[in-house]
Formats: sequence, structure tokens, C-alpha cells
Amino acid sequence: MKHLPTALAAFWLGLQVMAGYIAAPVLFGALPKMQAGMIAGKLFDAVSYIGLAVWAAAYFLAGNRKCLRIPAAALLALIAANQFLVTPVINAHKTHTENWLLSLTGGSFGMWHGISSLLFLMCAISALGFIVSALRQKNGA
Repeated sequence: MKHLPTALAAFWLGLQVMAGYIAAPVLFGALPKMQAGMIAGKLFDAVSYIGLAVWAAAYFLAGNRKCLRIPAAALLALIAANQFLVTPVINAHKTHTENWLLSLTGGSFGMWHGISSLLFLMCAISALGFIVSALRQKNGA
């Protein structure tokens, strides 16, 4: 049970890397832009929801190990921000519909896509940091 948070983190990091840095570029290279974007969006939604479950579990399974609970909580916040704040703005740009955050802040599709990409990268790096920290703690380093 002690190693489950690390295993979950590694599983999710693999999903994240596969979706963002392998599958999405392949989709955009092989399909028309709109079709690739629609499929990639569904893939990113799945990875985000799985991530929310994985990082919530990792947070609780970490017990009193602050060095694991804090990054797990940060990852939950980053994924939630991307999924529930940024992604709806991107979708509003695509569909030319209203969104409260877009109305409040403005910004182009490219800007919001860049913010989402940055959050995605931050999540991958943070997950790697979580895994390294958990492994170091396991090995007594």
C-alpha cells in the first residue's frame, strides 16, 4: 500500500506523456485540424479526469508524508484549473460561445491554448518530481 501512490503517479504520467506528446502530434499530422482537435480534446478530457482520481488517491494514500501530499494537492489544483477553467475558454473560442472567464479576461485562442499547454507541462514535471521524491523516500535518500 505504501508504494501505491508512486505506482499511480507513474501510470498517470505515462498517460499524460502519451496523450500530449505522442498521440496529439500524430493526430494532427494524420487528420484534418478540426477532427484531430476534437479527438485530442476527448483524449485530454479522459487524461484529466483520470488524473483527478489518481492524484486524489495519491494525496490520501500518502498519509502523513508531507513531501508527497503537497505535490499531489498541487497536481490536483493544476489539473482542475486546466480542466474546469482553461478548457471551457478554449471550447468557447472554438464554438464562438460565451464563457465567463473569457468575458472577464479576454485573450485569443492561441493564448489560452498556450496556457493550457503550460499547465499540461507543469503537471508532467510535477508528477515526475512526485515520483522521484517518493522513490528517494522509499530508498531512504
